[in-house]
Amino acid sequence: MKKIKASLAALLAVSVGFGASTVQAEEQTSTVRWGPIHLPAATADGPGEADNEMAGLPNISKYILSKIGMSMADYAVVAPCEDCYVTSIQPNLVLADGTVANFNNGTMLHHVVNQNLSNKDITCRPTLFGGGLMQLLGVLTGGNERVFAAGNERTAGEMADGYGYYIAPGDRWGLIYHLMNMKPEPKDVYFEYTFTWEDAKTSDLKSVRPIWIDIDQCDDSEMLVAAGYSDVEWEWKSDRTHKVTNIGGHIHNYGISIAWKNETKNETICNSVAGYAAGSSKVPVGTGSGEDDAHPTGYNTVTSDPLGLANYKGDISDMTTCNDGANAFENKKRDMMKVHAQISRPTETDHDMGIMVGFIDEAFCITNFWCF
Repeated sequence: MKKIKASLAALLAVSVGFGASTVQAEEQTSTVRWGPIHLPAATADGPGEADNEMAGLPNISKYILSKIGMSMADYAVVAPCEDCYVTSIQPNLVLADGTVANFNNGTMLHHVVNQNLSNKDITCRPTLFGGGLMQLLGVLTGGNERVFAAGNERTAGEMADGYGYYIAPGDRWGLIYHLMNMKPEPKDVYFEYTFTWEDAKTSDLKSVRPIWIDIDQCDDSEMLVAAGYSDVEWEWKSDRTHKVTNIGGHIHNYGISIAWKNETKNETICNSVAGYAAGSSKVPVGTGSGEDDAHPTGYNTVTSDPLGLANYKGDISDMTTCNDGANAFENKKRDMMKVHAQISRPTETDHDMGIMVGFIDEAFCITNFWCF
């Protein structure tokens, strides 16, 4: 089931000079619903879950995915537009009547990953030989480009001025998600995303490519993290010269920050800091190391949220983002990049996450992976 609302009130502006006409693109807005997703009732054993569920993938993948503990949803994942440049993404999870589904009504958006199944992922290349789940998924679907992701804090993605993410005609989209219901009654929920975008035929935006950075890079994005302070890392030797035009992070409760750093040049590209409401019991139990600007000592205390701060019930509700655009620091091919996720937990867990998702302006690429 899908619901698309297109705002067409903004008309194309036409300017005429010297006998010639030029058409300037206007930003449009679409709100898209994907679902319904059925969440079983919570029991004495734990919450009702839609865990490792996927939507939008080819039917041929169902049998193989079932063998590795993943299930397929039966609804389409419709892209917000085609032959267009996306300029912002606002994720949300809602009940059928549009009410925000959050801790206030016993619902948790543990994570959701948006994929463009028509494109290849640059930091997790599809392969049958070795690697993790995302590499296998790329082989099964023909592509596994991870475009965007959200946790329960539902951080928006805002493209830098002059840039957009291109969706080609016919691009096939998919979802991977984990949702929880803490109430004793089952419920149906929907992903509801609001996109802004421009028509590619009239837009002068420059295309950017998504980049996914993860402490468990090509697998299920979950890791064992010990009690106390941890600085969890993953590194990538850049295979292309690029600028990170905009980027943000996702960590769980007790997380302090997650940063993307050029270790070769000792330059922090972005430090995404966690935010919690005052009085939250889920804040980090200790401080960050403070050794450099990729390791701040503390988290942020937030006082408001566009989706309602009280809905989070003290859980993590915010992550800061970076949006430097054309002024971003340039990372050269073969520079060593590293993510640093600072976490300070009261107890050990086997399902912590540390993810950054951004967009890059590449210098020049001949193919997806042959770049300068």
